[in-house]
Amino acid sequence: MCEVCSAEGKDYRYLNGPKNQITTEQLYKVFRDSVAPVKLCYVHSIELFMLGERRFLHEHLSFAHKLASKVRKSAAGQSPFGF
Repeated sequence: MCEVCSAEGKDYRYLNGPKNQITTEQLYKVFRDSVAPVKLCYVHSIELFMLGERRFLHEHLSFAHKLASKVRKSAAGQSPFGF
């Protein structure tokens, strides 16, 4: 399922019509020293390409908040000392 559609409560199959494929895109400029892989539907992957990362995240704030909380949860379980 598309992460943006699930964050906004939309049905990605209805939004995309016959092109209901899911692709994994990479967000490079969102987090410092890491890449954020996200699963997007066809419409949102085109929108990411057309707008760029910053404007895309500004347009989809609920998705940006979920993405930030997902990264915080994964970082909270790691020790700064590597164990």
